Amino acid sequence: MRDDALHEPGQALHVEDLTVSYDGAPVLWDIDLDIPPGVMCAIVGPNGAGKSTLIKAALGLVRPVAGHVRFLGHAVGRMRGRIGYVPQRHSVDWDFPTTVRDVVEMGLYRSLGWFRRPGRDARARALAALADVGMQDYADRQISQLSGGQQQRVFIARALVQDAPILILDEPMAGVDAATEAAIIALLKRLRDDGRTVIVVHHDLTTVRSYFDWLVMLNVRIIAQGPVRAVYTPENLRAAYGRQLAMIGVFDETAP
Repeated sequence: MRDDALHEPGQALHVEDLTVSYDGAPVLWDIDLDIPPGVMCAIVGPNGAGKSTLIKAALGLVRPVAGHVRFLGHAVGRMRGRIGYVPQRHSVDWDFPTTVRDVVEMGLYRSLGWFRRPGRDARARALAALADVGMQDYADRQISQLSGGQQQRVFIARALVQDAPILILDEPMAGVDAATEAAIIALLKRLRDDGRTVIVVHHDLTTVRSYFDWLVMLNVRIIAQGPVRAVYTPENLRAAYGRQLAMIGVFDETAP
């Protein structure tokens, strides 16, 4: 990838001078960020680094103090329906009485309109998205009856049914078993290979190099960004994590 590609307007996500504060304390400070299209990108950093806040601010869910954001050259308001978002599991009311298929069909409401019931085509698209994540046999199950990993797959299906060119997932592997994690990563890599941009807030440093090809390292400020092979270095990890790095136990992973 050319160095000047980072400054072209065709970036999947371009963030400039972004600052976010809570109660007067900066959570993100002067963030400049470019993620090119067609990559599978991890956003990593220690607890409290602002990873989820960065995603929410980019999506317009959190109001920044300063800065602007562009997806594929457009403000987020013009990209509604073209960005699939999977929030953290703990932010969802899983007791709401609805079926798996209903949850996935919610991803189509922007194209259908809120007052139109999904027709045969919409139902077929929802079932196809569920099949992509291996959940087609659970279509009529109440969402509250599923395991955590199954619920995560359903929310990924809801993002998939939009056929969006950009997918953003906040900690999708948190609390899932190894088999579910492997299935999620295989699906996300396939979507990347099909040309979509996949952006993942991720917590497990030991899997970064095998799962992702682009990396953003964050701790209130941007520590480093770029191809994983260039960014995942002992120096950057120490700058981002400090003393926490020894507790995480990834020094062997950073050896040449």
